[in-house]
Amino acid sequence: MTRAAAAALARRAGVALALVLAALALDFVFRDLSLAELAAAVRRQPTWHILACLALTLASFGCLALHDLVGLRVAAPGRVRARLALLAGASSAAIANTLGFHAVSGSAVRAHLYLPAGLSGGEVARVVSMSWLSLVAGNMTMLAGAELVEAATGADPAWHAMLGLVLEGLMLLWLWWLSRGPRELALGRFRLKMPPASMALSLMLLGAVESGTAIAALYILLPADLAPPFDIFAVGCIAAVILGVVSHAPGGLGVFEASMTAILSGRGRPDLLAALLLYRLLYNLLPFALAVLALGLRSGRRTFGRA
Repeated sequence: MTRAAAAALARRAGVALALVLAALALDFVFRDLSLAELAAAVRRQPTWHILACLALTLASFGCLALHDLVGLRVAAPGRVRARLALLAGASSAAIANTLGFHAVSGSAVRAHLYLPAGLSGGEVARVVSMSWLSLVAGNMTMLAGAELVEAATGADPAWHAMLGLVLEGLMLLWLWWLSRGPRELALGRFRLKMPPASMALSLMLLGAVESGTAIAALYILLPADLAPPFDIFAVGCIAAVILGVVSHAPGGLGVFEASMTAILSGRGRPDLLAALLLYRLLYNLLPFALAVLALGLRSGRRTFGRA
């Protein structure tokens, strides 16, 4: 068997395994629940919760759009119009969140938009890397803030304060390292230019707001008796997202829902499943549809404009 054939077989096996995992996870979530119970739970969701979820979703994707705008100032300053950068940041996230395979799908959308604008493949890769850097730094910053708020308002303040200060200290140490001069990370032949400290701070804050609003969009929909403190929920939600990404199921379908059901001890609760399904609809499917529409309209204008 040739190397190409072996790679193709491995990809097919990976897709099959991902679908099996998704099916098993969905069976875990839906077992012992009826569609009538689920429909009733959806109808009972307060309207203001849905509107708040939509507002938080808008804020999250606004930050995702700005990720690319800031990242381009490091990777390719002055090379791409702001409007195109905002479209690339928001649409790549919307499509990757729904289809899964984030490194592939998100990069493909950016390449589709940035390569015709004159960026090289390496520059597109640096923009993608900057987006991931913002995501990691933002999650750490958001969790640090949540832990410090919990320390000030909740139980076991010493533990929460210690964890929050450690996370905050790591981020401050990273900013100090960046402030000492131009920095670069080397991964084999790939070189990633680090942002200056001031721009890294902007990425951290954007990432923190994006991560916090994305998690809050689900938190607002949860049944009150299952909702833990926000910092604890944030850790569980990030872990569930990572499991969904690692599983390679499309958009983490089933795996994310099963993970959240297990973390919240809510198996058999139609109101929890209703919250998870509404979140899928409002945070995943709606932005996905809008992104596909926006990209389709843009491609249509370019095609007919050249005709």
